[in-house]
Amino acid sequence: MAKVVVPQNLSLVEAINFCNRLWSLPQDTIYEFDFYRMGRVEPFTMAYVANEMKRFRQSKPDVRFTALNYKEHTYAAHMGFFHAFGLTHGNAPGQANGSSTYIPLTLLDVGAIQEEAAQRSVNPGDVIEEKASRIAQLLTRQPKGNLVDTLTFSIREIMRNVVEHSGSEFIEYCGQYWPSQGMVEVAILDVGQGVRFGLRNNPYLSIACDRDALHMALLPGISGKMYRGVKKRSNDAWQNSGFGLYMTSRICRAGGSFFIASNGAGILLDSTGKQDRVTSYQGTALRLRFNTQTLTHYDEMLARFRREGFAAAKQFSGDQAVEPSLASTMLARDFQNL
Repeated sequence: MAKVVVPQNLSLVEAINFCNRLWSLPQDTIYEFDFYRMGRVEPFTMAYVANEMKRFRQSKPDVRFTALNYKEHTYAAHMGFFHAFGLTHGNAPGQANGSSTYIPLTLLDVGAIQEEAAQRSVNPGDVIEEKASRIAQLLTRQPKGNLVDTLTFSIREIMRNVVEHSGSEFIEYCGQYWPSQGMVEVAILDVGQGVRFGLRNNPYLSIACDRDALHMALLPGISGKMYRGVKKRSNDAWQNSGFGLYMTSRICRAGGSFFIASNGAGILLDSTGKQDRVTSYQGTALRLRFNTQTLTHYDEMLARFRREGFAAAKQFSGDQAVEPSLASTMLARDFQNL
């Protein structure tokens, strides 16, 4: 029997390392997961570990899995952590109501988003923005303002990437707001094809591995759908331009941090720079951390990041640089009034 002790502190690094070790375990007939040491869990690491434990279980359909010392972890149970990886304890993802400071694990059906958009004759981006706005309002308990607008934009851009590029059937998300720390964390994950797959159709990109794909995807103007030779639709504000991840990562780095994992690769961006991480995750998982004290001038901040991003894109591609789409640099309510 293989005994697996879940770490006390599921920080970002600990969660990544734990899941990496999980996949290196020798083959056995029984795997026993012991949660006696597990302490604080954060939204992203909770979702990340749950997804990896679920995938680990599914990879061994003929093996027995048991769990110990999990019933005292009421917060994780309420948030849907245990149910998410297959243990019948606590709430299922999407079952629990949130509070004034957190949103539990929740699933969005990508097909339902596309169907709603078709029925209303709108772009799926409009539907996603509405959902992103509700998430931002629930998380902050604010009806409007700079913080809500910034969270809405960032959440929308990540979810839009899932719908447009990943091939995943579901978007998983959760979040927490720590007012005393001035920090918001939003986790958005999918089990789709990954970032490299999303860039595959761009003939001008030379991508040797998933790490290269992540680094390229974070550059302004890099897209799997918009590149030299693709006609820009003048009346389509939602047309992909490759600025969504760049803009969101810039917002998060303004006092917070941005982490993305995809098919074994990972990158952490914060005010100190960029760090590569080896991960086990299959699909794409993102942690967005915002310093609420720095998000005071939403319009000015996005305009500055847009200018700097386009200037950087022109350095890479010259006259062939793709100009940022309206959707990738502002909220729909703003560009629809232009």
